Amino acid sequence: MIDTTHDFKAHEYLKNEKIQIFLRLGFVTIAAISIYFFYYQSAKGYEYSLNVVMFAPLCVFIANLIYLFIVKNFPYRLQTQRIIVAVVFDIAFTVYVMYMVNDLAAYYPGVLLWFSVGYGMRYNKKIAYTAYTLIIISWVLLIFLSDFWIEHRNFGIGWLLAYIVLPLYYFKLVEKLHKNLENLNNYANESTHRAMHDQLTGLSNRAQFEEDLREYIQINEKKSTKFALFFIDLDSFKEINDKFGHDVGDSVLIETARRLEEVFDKSYRLGGDEFVSLVPYKDDSELEEEAKTLMSHLTQPCQKYNIIFSASIGIARFPNDARRAFDIKKRADLAMYAAKNAGKNRYYFYYDIV
Repeated sequence: MIDTTHDFKAHEYLKNEKIQIFLRLGFVTIAAISIYFFYYQSAKGYEYSLNVVMFAPLCVFIANLIYLFIVKNFPYRLQTQRIIVAVVFDIAFTVYVMYMVNDLAAYYPGVLLWFSVGYGMRYNKKIAYTAYTLIIISWVLLIFLSDFWIEHRNFGIGWLLAYIVLPLYYFKLVEKLHKNLENLNNYANESTHRAMHDQLTGLSNRAQFEEDLREYIQINEKKSTKFALFFIDLDSFKEINDKFGHDVGDSVLIETARRLEEVFDKSYRLGGDEFVSLVPYKDDSELEEEAKTLMSHLTQPCQKYNIIFSASIGIARFPNDARRAFDIKKRADLAMYAAKNAGKNRYYFYYDIV
């Protein structure tokens, strides 16, 4: 059961359903007019009255109005199931009309092919093969039960071969197309991920931080909630690089990122040895505890290389210290430099330096 507005396929199916409904309503209208016209031209001696023959288009028309109501009011409720029901209705009523109108049925075989290929192109394999199987079964019954198709059996068998072969060919093409599109989508997602993430540490990068910070400000301003910006700068990182080499320096950066992720949900590497974190909180005492926890994590020895490293941290609060993105970044940065100048390996709140 598809029941989420966050499902990409559900969105696509809904678009296709709406298109199918209006195509179907248009087709039914044209079919009804053509049946009415040809009935009086060539069907006056038929066993069935016009009212009986027109019953099928009328039912399809009403059914699709109900379908349209369901799609508008319950867009993702039992989506796959209702599409399959629509498949059954489409095929059943088309075959019904073809059976009722005798020689006028010659105008309708293409419609069944359209259903088979159309459902296969627009939806998943389950729906495609449901339509495919129903059409073949219905057509076999029709060419053995309808007087017109019994008389034109060779013509009917020709259409049967088309129903068997052509949809399978289209299904294969569509499957290949979908696979290519999926690969392109994966490449696009991977490119987007690379553009917004630091390749060394795996943390989000500066571009993602700027975007998230703007969003954080909007959300917290609207909800009247608070968050803090932690600006983290490793102490004496250049000396680590010079003494142990850049490979060890990279390992320190990766370890720092891992420790940040253990404490906070949203952390970013701005570049070099600079990191930031966005931290929601309720009161200053809670924020103080968060800062102590972070310091405790960051100052643990790096056992792999027997390196003890530390960080200077500046903290600015929204909305107490700043309401704009530029201001909160600047004030967290100032607090971090104050921590550096005070001897490193400590944290300062912006309100400590003003």
